[in-house]
Amino acid sequence: MGAKRNKIIGGLLAAVGLTASLMQATPAAAYEPAQLVNENSGLCLEIADWRTDNGAPARQWPCTGGANQAWFVNWQSPSAYTFVNSHSGKCLEIGGFSYDNGAPAQQWDCNGGSNQNWYRTTSDHLISNWNSGKCLEIGGWSTAWGAGANQWSCGIPKQANQLWTIR
Repeated sequence: MGAKRNKIIGGLLAAVGLTASLMQATPAAAYEPAQLVNENSGLCLEIADWRTDNGAPARQWPCTGGANQAWFVNWQSPSAYTFVNSHSGKCLEIGGFSYDNGAPAQQWDCNGGSNQNWYRTTSDHLISNWNSGKCLEIGGWSTAWGAGANQWSCGIPKQANQLWTIR
């Protein structure tokens, strides 16, 4: 009976060991946040004035390498992802789940809402809002420092103020 008991206990310990090793946290892949650069202006998308409050506007500004211009790309599904601001930890969204052209882009606590999900294909450089299907842009083709980001119907042909390089 002792040999059988030892075999059972050994099997249990092996199973517990295997389970424990599977439950250990796997280190997250180390990666740097990306900058979103508008192809019309050459300026970076940032959260204005280093703000951390919900509703703080997204705008373009000269690329400084600051954390308010740095975005973590978090995949939500094979076709949707969020942009999380490195400084505030909040998600880029279109406020109020708006479908309107000109609705402003802003930051808000990440909540999984479709207005915080985006999709993009590398070949066309458009970033589209999952909720509205409209493109992230800098309105009015502005190249001015501080010009706000918003959503607008995606241009055909593609419009440079709606094109973004992720670097």
